Amino acid sequence: MKRIGLRDLDDGHDADAGHEGGHDEARRIVILGFFRAASALLSEIELRNPTVLEQITVIDFNPDVFRILSDRGMHVVYGDISNVDTLLHAGVAKSELIILSIPNSLLKGADNEKLVRHVRSLNPTAKIVATAELLSNVNDLYAAGADYVTVTRLSDAHQLYKVIEAAQAGLLEDKRGETDALLAERREVLP
Repeated sequence: MKRIGLRDLDDGHDADAGHEGGHDEARRIVILGFFRAASALLSEIELRNPTVLEQITVIDFNPDVFRILSDRGMHVVYGDISNVDTLLHAGVAKSELIILSIPNSLLKGADNEKLVRHVRSLNPTAKIVATAELLSNVNDLYAAGADYVTVTRLSDAHQLYKVIEAAQAGLLEDKRGETDALLAERREVLP
């Protein structure tokens, strides 16, 4: 890991795990803002490949999120994701993957297009994943410098279509059982 520029677990930063850490502390993956999509993402990572959690920094200004993530040993920075100093402090300039998971409707004083431009100016080589609520915003986010844009309503529609198929096949109870099993495994920060 050290050869590719990542901190290894023996790097002496164990005491900082889950706390703000030093200026410009770089993690491979940074999640800007923490709401339901980010909560679901961390739960998914925890189930599929928990070692990835050690490579993530979360930046958010919700004190409850900060406390819960810190208690779970996550690297979390308390701050405003639209503030340059916060982004620099969190190591955004050195990160490899930056995820903007908050939809515009929940952002205050910023939008994902501005955030993508901001992040791209701080880190020209990172892969940036942004979130679009409106289909008309997708191309704007790509033009701003995003490498990938998620449109959550498309995955929601896919899931709903699978429910319709299950209902038509008389398998809705089975589909519900699958979902209940998935929900039972999750340990989300934001229920």
